[in-house]
Amino acid sequence: MPAEDTVFYVLYDKFMFWSILVAIFTFGWLFTAILRYRDGVEPDTTDIDHIEVGAFPVDRHNTPLELMFYLLPTVLVVWLTVMALGSNSAVWNFDEEGETFDITVNAYQWYFEFVYEESLTWEDTDTGIEVVWDSATSSLQVTADPTTAASSIEVKIGALESELFFNGTDIRALTNTEYSPYQHNHVKVYDADGVLLHTWEHIPIGHKLITPSNPMIIPCDEVIIANMHSLPVDPSDTRNVGVQHAFWLPEWGMKEDFVPGLESGTTIGFIPDDTGTFPIRCAEYCGMQHSIMTGEVMVVAREGMTCDLDTGVKKSGSSSASNYDGGGM
Repeated sequence: MPAEDTVFYVLYDKFMFWSILVAIFTFGWLFTAILRYRDGVEPDTTDIDHIEVGAFPVDRHNTPLELMFYLLPTVLVVWLTVMALGSNSAVWNFDEEGETFDITVNAYQWYFEFVYEESLTWEDTDTGIEVVWDSATSSLQVTADPTTAASSIEVKIGALESELFFNGTDIRALTNTEYSPYQHNHVKVYDADGVLLHTWEHIPIGHKLITPSNPMIIPCDEVIIANMHSLPVDPSDTRNVGVQHAFWLPEWGMKEDFVPGLESGTTIGFIPDDTGTFPIRCAEYCGMQHSIMTGEVMVVAREGMTCDLDTGVKKSGSSSASNYDGGGM
């Protein structure tokens, strides 16, 4: 999710609104008092409520007005505090009872590693191409609209990769493609110029993606629970527990620290609701190559689903999609 969709961005707008109202009232009265009661202006002796410079009107005052000057600011401060606490609660006490997607993020010097605690099968949508695995016949079917100009298909099943010609106009059945949900598989369709048109991918439990060559791929419209750990470069080095890092999603306005030596790690939760690819940065100085510790997060639609760009609501469908939905909150 872009930063303008996050809880803190909305909270900023609310704080700014009330701040502007307070500023208008405060400075309005300030300048009025400066002009009306400045030194050298003769007081209006016909006005029993006139104010003399340097004198406090102890003999005559307006009790309701004075109470208002105390009560209104107090109510405003309490209201702003409630909004701030409610926003923090929404961010840090996220609801895990709904549909969640767990992923572990490990930080090393100087890259991020994403370990999948749940499997994810996703496919691009609105490309005019569809990928279907037939487990009964162990065959792969790729359907493409003639207007897509699909020319070739790259198939990866586990460690095996192959590239096949595709005429782009009919269904091509690929036999003996023994699909397994326990290994990393992908199907990519290209045009004659080598431009990627469509991606179908299955990421199994335990699979690892490492930056900067691979993005963190997450599904849209689910509560993403990322458990984060700072690890040493050499796991066998028991003297080194890693260094401080910070997982920063600048376009979402979100950041969480990796705390070295903290066995349970830290946790960040968000709900991506806009498709697209967004940058990841390390926001904590972690060594000489801190500046190259970058990556990307890509939000995608699960196979057979689409992501509504306006509401973030999933809808069933047969088209495939590949875009990032950021999170947030």
